Amino acid sequence: MSRRFIHKPIEDDFNNKLIEWLGGQEVSFCFKGHGWGAHCNASFDLYAGAAIHSMPSRFNEYAEFIESANDFIFTAIPYDFKNKLEDLKSDNIDEVGFVDPVIFIPQITFKILKSNLTVGFLPEYNTKEEVDQLIDKIKNLIPKSIGIASKSRTPKQRMNRDSYLERIKTCKQHLTQGDIYQANICQEFYWSDCQLYGPEVFTRGFESNPNPFSVYFKHKHIHCLSWSPERFLSVCDRQIMSQPMKGTAPRGNTPQEDERLKDLLRKSEKDRRENVMIVDMVRNDLSAHATKGSVNVSDLYTIETYPRVHQMHSTVTAEIKQGSRLLDALVAAFPMASMTGAPKIRAMEIIENLEVTKRGLFSGTIGFFIPEKNADFNVIIRSLIYNENRGHLSCHVGGGITDLSNPEAEYEECLTKVSPILDLVNALHH
Repeated sequence: MSRRFIHKPIEDDFNNKLIEWLGGQEVSFCFKGHGWGAHCNASFDLYAGAAIHSMPSRFNEYAEFIESANDFIFTAIPYDFKNKLEDLKSDNIDEVGFVDPVIFIPQITFKILKSNLTVGFLPEYNTKEEVDQLIDKIKNLIPKSIGIASKSRTPKQRMNRDSYLERIKTCKQHLTQGDIYQANICQEFYWSDCQLYGPEVFTRGFESNPNPFSVYFKHKHIHCLSWSPERFLSVCDRQIMSQPMKGTAPRGNTPQEDERLKDLLRKSEKDRRENVMIVDMVRNDLSAHATKGSVNVSDLYTIETYPRVHQMHSTVTAEIKQGSRLLDALVAAFPMASMTGAPKIRAMEIIENLEVTKRGLFSGTIGFFIPEKNADFNVIIRSLIYNENRGHLSCHVGGGITDLSNPEAEYEECLTKVSPILDLVNALHH
């Protein structure tokens, strides 16, 4: 049965009220940010959905499910899914507990563009009258102010500063020995016995960090709140694009200082080397399902400015060859090069030995496939992952390590990246 649509004008505050409603559903998602859909001509201010209509039960069914469905498909793939794609394992601490992909067609969708709402519904679940009533219900919601509650505003760390520095030094020994050329080492900040109210935290976080690939995802007792600036990959008319982000600098306190820090990042040999190594990996990943000769680096070392940081991006494009499916190209590039290292398999083995916790959804990807066989996926960074049953709130952060890395500078870069999240938790703590 095909999806039907209702179009309605809405007020500006409907977005936040819709997110409030989504937080009360067992399974829901909300994509927000100007990056989503831009490459595949499907831009929106907000795209959300709730409840599961259909989903594949096994990974070997995923590709056919995507190819045959003429509908919006939500997809979340955690980093540790790598263990099923490669001969890898992880015995690290796992307090979040999200290890398997979630892929489904939602029962109801909401697309907001400017002041216009489009609701897509399946008649087997709702009538037009029921959807009209739901829209009115959402319009009348009053967003709650609950925020975050835990024993301490200050997070715990799996690694203290000295432990982190020692692990970076160990990583650099692997670089010196030629085992790897680059690796992304992450650490976890976390709060125990915590209570988090997802809708408010996501909305407030987006107000202060309106990053282009933000997403709120709730799956039963797991909540993912990501204000990500990075695209993993997108597909438009068989043209695939990946935009790895490597190289970070803080914002300045004055326009002059801001430009100085931006220029230092642009000229940084360490960051340029880190970026180009990842670009080479992405080129290799995309070539597995690309038409011969179609892989191209269209932008290199582009500096993008966000509310709290400057970031160095590059863009790699290719054409998906005939006979390859969309999921084939995505899986060939997963986990993304920017969050692993080079060569990828060996880097992931070393990462497992140096990190303390499983990453779970962090440095995985969330995105969507749409009926035109196009897609868009982010990199889950700048995020809070919350296990409601365990009261565990997790915030991972990391950085790329090369032979030019200074361990102390890498630690400071981690603090620069994580500070907007820690500030948000502190501001919303009750």
